Amino acid sequence: MNNKVCGPAADFTLVKEEGTRTVISYSLKDEEGKDLAIWHELYFPKKQGKPSFEQAKAAIIADINERVKAKIIGGFVWEEKPVWLSEENQMNFSQAVTPVTLKIGEREDGTPIYETFETKTALKNFNEACIQWKQQCLSEGWAEKDGIDWAPYAEALHPVTEEAAPYQAEEVPAEQPEGEDAEDEVTEETAAE
Repeated sequence: MNNKVCGPAADFTLVKEEGTRTVISYSLKDEEGKDLAIWHELYFPKKQGKPSFEQAKAAIIADINERVKAKIIGGFVWEEKPVWLSEENQMNFSQAVTPVTLKIGEREDGTPIYETFETKTALKNFNEACIQWKQQCLSEGWAEKDGIDWAPYAEALHPVTEEAAPYQAEEVPAEQPEGEDAEDEVTEETAAE
């Protein structure tokens, strides 16, 4: 479960135990002109154990992806009209031929919003605006994921101790042949003799 939190930046903690759950926080952003910050929290039930670094990272990435998808679908406004950009609608909009009337969304009360496109140019402009919106949302999501420093999470969820130091294989010297034949190296030339 994701929760968007607004509070003093001092309250932001990457990983904390809270009651019956482990809380993983990410994407701390200061609110301009305010003494507050915004971040997201993910909750993991303690009964499942503390999440591993890999589980926390996968959950954070999945959460960002879900928020980006929701923003693409429900956040686009075109000519002051909300546009529902589900994958099906994106496909239908891009394949429409003029003249055409499309249901582009709904008002808050559920009333459908229709738009008539009489010319190819009008439909092309609409589709380009849809694509630009989607690309903007994807770029913001990529930037958010790229902006996360994973090292503190790895340290908090997998503290490195001497006992838990990464395994390093020992170098084992190649076996040397023994006896008087040890010096006779077999090559293609000597094998042919």
